[in-house]
Amino acid sequence: MSITDVNSEYLGVSRILLMENAGRGLAELAWEVYNSANRSDIVIFAGKGGNGGDGMVAARHLSRNLPIRLYLVGVHKDITKRSTLQNWKILQNMQESVELVELKQVGDIKKIKINSTSLIVDSILGTGISGILREPLATLVHSIRKWQENGVIVISADTPTGIDPNTGESANVFLSPQWTGIFHKQKNGLSSKNAGKIRIIPIGVPPEAERIIGPGDLLALRSRSLWSKKGDNGRILVIGGSETYSGAPALAAMGAVQSGVDLVSIITPQKVSSAIRSYSPEFIVYDYATPHLTEEVLSTELIKQNDVIVLGPGLGQHSDTQDAVSKVMTSVKKFDKLIVIDADALKLLDMAEVTSNTILTPHAGEFAVLTDISIPSSTHEFHKRCQMVQEVSTQFPNVWVIKGHWDIVTDNSGLMKINKTGTPRMTRGGTGDVLAGLIAGFVTQAEIPFYAACIGTYINGRSGELAERNFNLSNLLRQIPVALQEGFDFIQNDSIIKTASQ
Repeated sequence: MSITDVNSEYLGVSRILLMENAGRGLAELAWEVYNSANRSDIVIFAGKGGNGGDGMVAARHLSRNLPIRLYLVGVHKDITKRSTLQNWKILQNMQESVELVELKQVGDIKKIKINSTSLIVDSILGTGISGILREPLATLVHSIRKWQENGVIVISADTPTGIDPNTGESANVFLSPQWTGIFHKQKNGLSSKNAGKIRIIPIGVPPEAERIIGPGDLLALRSRSLWSKKGDNGRILVIGGSETYSGAPALAAMGAVQSGVDLVSIITPQKVSSAIRSYSPEFIVYDYATPHLTEEVLSTELIKQNDVIVLGPGLGQHSDTQDAVSKVMTSVKKFDKLIVIDADALKLLDMAEVTSNTILTPHAGEFAVLTDISIPSSTHEFHKRCQMVQEVSTQFPNVWVIKGHWDIVTDNSGLMKINKTGTPRMTRGGTGDVLAGLIAGFVTQAEIPFYAACIGTYINGRSGELAERNFNLSNLLRQIPVALQEGFDFIQNDSIIKTASQ
C-alpha cells in the first residue's frame, strides 16, 4: 500500500488527496456505527504518521455533527509527514469543535476521558507495524482493551494497531477492534479474527497505480545496517564474455556496481579479461584459457561464494557452452543462489532447469525461443501481450522481465507490473546488459526478486531518459545514481526533513 500511495502521486493523484478520501470514508463509517450503536461520543487516537493523518481528517468531518476529542500519541513536533502535519494544523484552528490532547508520556493516559458508551477511532499505526510497541503506546493499547471490556466500541483505520496487515502477526500488545475500515482494498493479514467487521473504503487510487512501476517501488529496498561490513550488501558474479565479446559482461558488472552492491566479480576468457579489467578497478576478474565458457573451466566454488549470478552477457552460443549453462543451473540450485539470465544464455537454457530463484530477461524474440510463443509487439496490442505473458508465467516458477517499449515484469503468483520508463534510443546494444546487472544488484537489497526486477527496469529506463540528449552507455551508467536519488526524493516528498536545530 505504501508503494501504491507513492505511485498514485507519480500518476498525479497526490498523497494528501488520498489521505482526505481515506479520512472522509473513515468518518462516514464511524458516524454510521455511532448512530446504530447509540454511542455518546467519538474519541480519536491518532499516531504521528500517515494513519494518524487519516484520523485527523476524520475528526474534521465528524466535527460537523458533534464535538470530537483527538488524542495525539506523542508530540506534534515529531510529526514527519507533511500531509499529516497539514491536517494537524487545520485541527489547531478548530479548537471549538475538536479538542486536541497530546499523550507525551504514560502518565497522560490517566487524563483520557472515556465512558462505556464511547466510540474510539484507532488511527495510531498503519502498514508499518513491526516488533514491539513501546511506551506510552503499549499502556494506551492495554487501556483501550480494558475499556472495550466495559462496552466501548473500537473502529480501526486501515489496520488495527499492533497487527501486521501483510501477515496477521501481532506485536507484544495489539488492538482487537469491532470494526476496521480498510483503505483501498483487503490486506492479506486481516480477517474477522483480528480486525472485526471489515468495511473496504475506496480512496481514489487509480487502478494503474498498482500496475505501473514507479518511484514507490523503491520502498521494497531494505535499509543497510550501520554495522554491516564488506560483502554484507551484495556479492554479484557475472559469467559472460567470449573471444568476441568483452563489453557485455563489463556493462553488466557496471550495472551491478551502480546499484550499490559491495563486490562484483566476473568469470571470463583470458583473451578478453584485460579489456574487462580496464573498465573499472572495482571488478574482481577471474579468467580461463579457453576462448569461451565450457563445463570444464567453470568454477562452481565462485558460484557458492556469491549471492547472485548474472549469466549470459557476451557468452556466445557455442555448443559446449550449453553444457556449461546447465552446470551453472545445477550449481545455483545446489547452493540456493539467485540467478539473472540474459542474452546468449537465454538461447542455451533448458526451461526445465529454472527455479523460483531465476529471473529471465528476454525480449520478444528470446521469449519465443524459450516458450515457442510469439507475442505481439505493438502499442495497440499491448494488453494482449500482457495476457499472453501472464498466462505463460503461470506455467513456470521464475520471474520474467519481458523487455520492450513497455517492459512487463511478472511471476507465477499472478503479480504483474508494467514499466513505461525508457526511450527508443535504448535499442543500442549493451542497455540490456546494464539492466541484467542492475536487477542482480537490487536482488540483494529487495524484499523479493519480483520487486528487484521492477526496480531494475524502472531505474534503467529512467536513466535512459536522463541520458537521452547525449545517449551513450557511459552516460546511461552515470545517470543511474541520479535516477535512484530522484526516486528517493520523490518518496520523501511527503516527509519533513528535520534539521539539527529542530
